[in-house]
Amino acid sequence: MNNILKYFLSLRLTVTLLSLSMILVFCGTLAQVDNGIWTVMDQYFRTWIAWIDLSIFFNKFNPLNAFSIPFPGGFLIGALLSMNLLVVHAKTFKIFVTGKRFYIGLSLLIVGLILTYGVIVGWGTNPVATTESDAFWRVFFRLGRGTLSAVILFIACIYLYRKRAGMVLLHAGILLLLIGEFFTALFAVESTMTIREGQTVNFLDRSQKYELAFIEYSNPNFDRVTVIPKDFLKINKINEFDELPFNIKLNSFMANSSQPQLINNITNFDQLKYPSYKGIGSEYYISNTREVSGASGERNSPAVDVELFDKKSGISLGRYILSLWCYPNFVNQIWDMPNLISFNGKNYRVYLRNQREFSLSPSGNEFSIKLLKFVHEKYQGTQTPKDFSSRIRLINSGDKIDRELKIWMNNPLRYAKKTFYQSGYLPEDKGTVLQVVRNDSWMIPYLSCMIVFVGMGAQFFWSMQRSKKKGNL
Repeated sequence: MNNILKYFLSLRLTVTLLSLSMILVFCGTLAQVDNGIWTVMDQYFRTWIAWIDLSIFFNKFNPLNAFSIPFPGGFLIGALLSMNLLVVHAKTFKIFVTGKRFYIGLSLLIVGLILTYGVIVGWGTNPVATTESDAFWRVFFRLGRGTLSAVILFIACIYLYRKRAGMVLLHAGILLLLIGEFFTALFAVESTMTIREGQTVNFLDRSQKYELAFIEYSNPNFDRVTVIPKDFLKINKINEFDELPFNIKLNSFMANSSQPQLINNITNFDQLKYPSYKGIGSEYYISNTREVSGASGERNSPAVDVELFDKKSGISLGRYILSLWCYPNFVNQIWDMPNLISFNGKNYRVYLRNQREFSLSPSGNEFSIKLLKFVHEKYQGTQTPKDFSSRIRLINSGDKIDRELKIWMNNPLRYAKKTFYQSGYLPEDKGTVLQVVRNDSWMIPYLSCMIVFVGMGAQFFWSMQRSKKKGNL
């Protein structure tokens, strides 16, 4: 046990972990040549054990390409670094003060931790954070909120640790930053909201989450929608759902699919091993293609190859290719290409789409956003975008909120623990695309930055004082 403790206290562990993290970043960067950024994040960084494909190092003909090797993942390296910080802190920075000084320091520490929690969860902030103020001052005041907590924690550390307070605070800030990234990786959610001018929308399209939507439109008065999350489908097995009159077999999942092209325009189509699809697949060619990294602005378009079966007879009702390319919101409402299916007198429009999430406030009340006006400015004499802005109306009847707000580049709206960024626009400037991010730990980097800043400043000041006393300066 003592040997393990000594190893954690040694510099070797820190150097080893930092070296492993650099190797992991290097491999993850190479992997983005053939894989999307989210695939790489899940395979290398947001996992305990990363499986490094040897194919990232060799050409496609090398026999080693079929193998992968295990390697410490981002979560494991981060956890060991955090543990190392805690062990060093517990062993090196011990509290030796007693009596009145100890209780004052402990009281201030509790107050500082309470304030830190308040900064993270947003105490004292407006429920609807307007975007009219200057971006510089918004960032300045966020850092200011973090500074107040950092200063109180620093004073507490002076009482408890005396002149080691700077180092203690520095370690605490780094540890808080690691914890914040861990919670961001686990719980942060990214979505989009696509709105035409004059339209009101009350749902979000979840990024990296997909579902099959069966929209029954036989009844002229309303559509009945049945959604099956993609994760509920087991590959090469018959999946049965009570809500649907047929069973679903998932033949394959494509992390990225090619843009639909008319089969008649495909050269040497007869030589391709293309399944006999019904619906869209009978007219358009959609195939599996390599993932894109996302650095160029391209997005991966997943697709599923499914086959439907009659529940009673087990007879195949046809094989279909469902691609995200066919979902209107994915292509900024340029296309709307559902697979049309008829069964037992009922008609269905079928999409593979981003998983929908209704927009709810913390109180549980539903809110909606109406796009009043979208403005797309360009640099004079060019087609280069200069600025996008959306004048919106935020409506939440349950919480008695009805406000007009403006969202534009680098000036998001914060509401309901979500941040709405101006991300894109529809063709002919007929609407807007908002990037929506929920990250409950978004204030932690600001807070950590100020805690580390105060700790480093104090440590630097005391080091200068010691040097002066020794006559080195």
